[in-house]
Amino acid sequence: MWKPDCCVEFKAGQTILKEGEVGNTLMVLLEGQIEVQVRGKVVGTFKPFEIFGEMAMIDSQPRSATVIARKNCRLARIDQARFKMLIQKNPEFAMDVMHGLVERMRWMDSVAAKQQAEATPAVLAPDGLQKEFEELKKILEAVAAQVAQLVQKIK
Repeated sequence: MWKPDCCVEFKAGQTILKEGEVGNTLMVLLEGQIEVQVRGKVVGTFKPFEIFGEMAMIDSQPRSATVIARKNCRLARIDQARFKMLIQKNPEFAMDVMHGLVERMRWMDSVAAKQQAEATPAVLAPDGLQKEFEELKKILEAVAAQVAQLVQKIK
């Protein structure tokens, strides 16, 4: 069983992660509920035992979303060194991370398809949501590939 680097608590309404910030940790929601926002728009909610913040930690890019505590929360914070150790000692953890990334890619595909079907030409402009979803999809694919490479190195 792994132990987190640090358990942290947030009250409802507090910002946990901020879009655009550099991130070197991922978080596991232990208790409570969080809300995920991109450019101020709510795009999802997470429940206990879901992982978030892993994209910025893995690819060293700025955080792609803001995360706010919807209810009082308790989180486990995992840094890069601990993340690598967890993957090496527990390939099931790596599979859980990859599963989460794949779920997000599928969700983004469905949202993009729905937006495209309902969109006016102005929404599909190069600076519209379609481009943003495509960029996020590429990032998720790259992160999933990096996690898969780490798993292969372990084997």
